[in-house]
Amino acid sequence: KAVAEALKVNRVLTILGLQQNRIGANGAIAIADALEFNGVLTTLELGVNNIGTVGAKALADALLVNRVLTALYLYGNDIQDQGAIALA
Repeated sequence: KAVAEALKVNRVLTILGLQQNRIGANGAIAIADALEFNGVLTTLELGVNNIGTVGAKALADALLVNRVLTALYLYGNDIQDQGAIALA
């Protein structure tokens, strides 16, 4: 959650790699909330963090607001069909 809070005020960092950090669905939800405020991050790597369908849906909702993020890596997160549909 500390990373998510920092992302809300970030004005410099454009690429963030958080692969294999055990973020989970709650962490993905916190990051998704931060993405609604962040206007500079273009690449977010969240591979292998067990975010699941719930985390994927939260990120999908954030992308409706955030128009700056152009690359989102979610490999190895077991997002299931519903998470993939939300992100499509």
